[in-house]
Amino acid sequence: MNMLKQARIVTVTLNPALDQTMYFSQFNIGQVNRVGKERLDPAGKGVNVAKVIKSLDQEVTVTGFLGRENSRIFEEYFQTHQIHDQFIRVDGANRINTKIVDESNKQVTEINFPGIKYSASDLEKLECKMEQLAEESQIFVLSGSLPEGATIGIYREFIEVLKQYHCKVFLDTSGGALEEGIKAKPFAIKPNVYELEQLMGYSMEHERDILGAINTLIAEGINKVIVSLGEKGALVADGSKGLIVTPPDVQIGSTVGAGDALVAGLVFGEAKGMPLEEQARWATAVAAASVAKPGTQAGTLRDVEKLLPHVIIKEVKV
Repeated sequence: MNMLKQARIVTVTLNPALDQTMYFSQFNIGQVNRVGKERLDPAGKGVNVAKVIKSLDQEVTVTGFLGRENSRIFEEYFQTHQIHDQFIRVDGANRINTKIVDESNKQVTEINFPGIKYSASDLEKLECKMEQLAEESQIFVLSGSLPEGATIGIYREFIEVLKQYHCKVFLDTSGGALEEGIKAKPFAIKPNVYELEQLMGYSMEHERDILGAINTLIAEGINKVIVSLGEKGALVADGSKGLIVTPPDVQIGSTVGAGDALVAGLVFGEAKGMPLEEQARWATAVAAASVAKPGTQAGTLRDVEKLLPHVIIKEVKV
C-alpha cells in the first residue's frame, strides 16, 4: 500500500443513467401535456456525487460500468469538468430515466429503467480497476441501484476488498444491496427513513425510533450513519455524538439528487478532516445548494458558503 496516499475520492456507479428532466407548468394525468423546458444530464447516484464533489473544487475519480452506445455525453461532461474517468466500457446503452416536474405543485414523478448488463469479464476488469484506484485513494463512495444480473452481495464484496486497502467506504443504496452491504461494515451509510425501516424491519414514527436504529448500526461496526429526513434535514451520528441538522430555506429548483449532494458534502468534509458537526453543516448546505438548481446540477462552492451560516444544528443524545 502507498503510505503517502492522499484523501483522494472515488465514486462507483454500477448503473449510470441519463436523466431527462421535463418541466410542465401543470402536468395532467391522462391528458396531452406540453413540455415547457427540458434538460438531459449524465447521472446515476455515484456520478451525481462526483459532480457535487468537483463543484467544491475537490478532485474526484469516477468508475463503474458505462454503456458504449451513448457514453459520449458522459465523456464530454467528465472532460469539461475535469472529473477523472475510469469507467469500464461495456456493450449496450445506458438507461434514460425520466423526471416529470409539475411546476404548479413542485411535485416530481420519476420513471426509472433497469439499466445495462455486464459480463463476467467486465466485472473482472472493474475489480482490477478498483484495486488499482484503492492503492492511491482513501475514500470510496458506492451508491445507487444494481444493474440487471448483479449479485445482491456485490457491494459487500467490494467493501471487503477496499477495506483491505484501508479505504473508508460510504455506502448509499437500498433493499437487499444495503442489507448485504452493511455485513462488510462500511465506514458510513446514508439511508432515508423508508430505507432504514426496510433495513431494520420496523416502522419509525418518532425521532427516538430512528436514533435507536442508528445506535444499533453503530454498535454493529458502522462508524457513521446519516439518515436523510427530506426537507426536514438529517440525523447524523457517530459513536460519540448525534446531531439533528435543519437546512436553510431555499427556492426549490429540483429535489432530484438531493440525497447524493448530502453524501457528497459528507465525503468532502471527511476528505478535509472536518469534525462531525462541520461535516454535517457542509453536507446540509451542499444539499440545499443542489436543491436550488434545476435537474441534477450541483451548487457552486460560493452558493454553499452563503448557506453555511444558516444551517441549524442541535445535538441529541445517542
